[in-house]
Formats: sequence, structure tokens, C-alpha cells
Amino acid sequence: MKSFMIIVVLSALAACYDAAVVPREQEMSEVIVFDEKSPNGMVLSRADFNARYGRISILLSESKDFVPAVEGQQQSVTKVYRAESDIKIGMTVVYTYLSHLPEIIHSPLGKNYVEITLIPRVGQGLNTQIQIYRRSYN
Repeated sequence: MKSFMIIVVLSALAACYDAAVVPREQEMSEVIVFDEKSPNGMVLSRADFNARYGRISILLSESKDFVPAVEGQQQSVTKVYRAESDIKIGMTVVYTYLSHLPEIIHSPLGKNYVEITLIPRVGQGLNTQIQIYRRSYN
């Protein structure tokens, strides 16, 4: 009888484990878009971003950054991108994974240069991806 109970308990645990759906990291991200319509940034879901911007932009640069949390200290990430003089940056996108939205300091768009600084709260780290786009005018 004891072995039967152990088998039942183990079966129940296995069923619970299989039923638990762990979302992918991409699904747990927030997307902040800076473009000519939203110069101060707009928060979107990944699905909304893909539907809205999927085919109208050309990726110029991409970086993935991870900065671990340090208790009592404020971390930051700065990305500087300079394109050729005839290329105008039309959009930047910041993905944040499993963290609160950081403060984002962003230079104006429409030039061939952009600087983005991400600053989380004190004691928090960053797990982000920054993408820089130009508009496709086809």
C-alpha cells in the first residue's frame, strides 16, 4: 500500500510539472519604441510591435546587455551609434526582460547619431536588448 501511495504522489507531481507552462523570455519582455510618432517612447507588447513595425524598418544595430544587480548601487548601460552621414535613424527599440522599466535617456531621432542610456532603480540590474532602425521607404 505504501508503494502505491508513493506512485500516486509521484504521478501527481509529474502531472503538475508537465502542466506548468513557463513563458519564454521573449514573452516576458516589454518593448519601448521611440519613433517620430512617439519621441518620448511608447510601451508595447511584442505582438503589437511585430504587427505594427515588422516590415517597415531596416535594422542598423543591435546589442544585448546584461548588467547584474548590485545592492545599494545604481547601474547603467549606454549605447552610442553613429551611421553614415546619409542615413537617418528613425526608430530605436528597447526590450527589457524580467525587470522593471528603466529610466531611458534618449537623444533626438532623425540624425545619423543616437545615444541611449538605460538606468534601473538602485539595487536592480538590467537585462535588455537595444535595436536601432532606419525607416524603409519602399
